[in-house]
Amino acid sequence: MTFLLTILVFMVVTVSAQDKQITQNSTPEQRAKMQTEWMKTNLALSQTQVDQVYNLNLQYAQKNAPILESTKGKLYKYKQLKASQEEKSAAISKILDAEQYRKYQELQEQMMKTIKEKRK
Repeated sequence: MTFLLTILVFMVVTVSAQDKQITQNSTPEQRAKMQTEWMKTNLALSQTQVDQVYNLNLQYAQKNAPILESTKGKLYKYKQLKASQEEKSAAISKILDAEQYRKYQELQEQMMKTIKEKRK
């Protein structure tokens, strides 16, 4: 479940067992960098956008770290991370142009569909 939550927050479309280990053992800075690179590649970000997105990704990776490391239940973690992702998505919408944001939302939907299919 922790891995599922990590995927939700960090927008990893497909992850192998090795990638899972890397993601779970990474620092917030490393996760922010991975997310930013993923977004740069998939959304064709400008350098200004890359800088802004990295700062936002870092902010949320740091905010979410205590939740991911918490010993509280899976439902608690899920709800906290989902709320955090919604806040972050709203902030991202102010950085991306309309087409980039549409694609961002589309990729997130595809990711969630993939996650649900793998859980079956």
